[in-house]
Amino acid sequence: MTPQNPSDDSRWSDLDRPPLNAVSLRRGLVREGGLYRDIEVVRRTGSTNSDLAARAAAGRAGEGAVLVAEEQTAGRGRLDRRWTAPPRSGLFFSVLLKPTEVPVARWGWLPLLTGVA
Repeated sequence: MTPQNPSDDSRWSDLDRPPLNAVSLRRGLVREGGLYRDIEVVRRTGSTNSDLAARAAAGRAGEGAVLVAEEQTAGRGRLDRRWTAPPRSGLFFSVLLKPTEVPVARWGWLPLLTGVA
């Protein structure tokens, strides 16, 4: 497989995986009354978390919104560690949750439970 652009020239981006299909993801995951209400797929982003948080703050994303990226260039992890990920080298997505029925004291468990799931 030939890299499609110079930024794809990495041993981690030549993965023989076709681009994500937003229509198929929506068809398979968005259901009336389900958790996922909107799924958007972007080719490249700095951070799915930052982008989705900004959309929510601007009133352009509600609970159940999902932002998926093929490539992430400014990810942040634990202890504010920075990272990047070449195109198609992993799963990069954020889900907007508003856990009104979960006590605030238990919100710290949500990322851990999500990782296990």
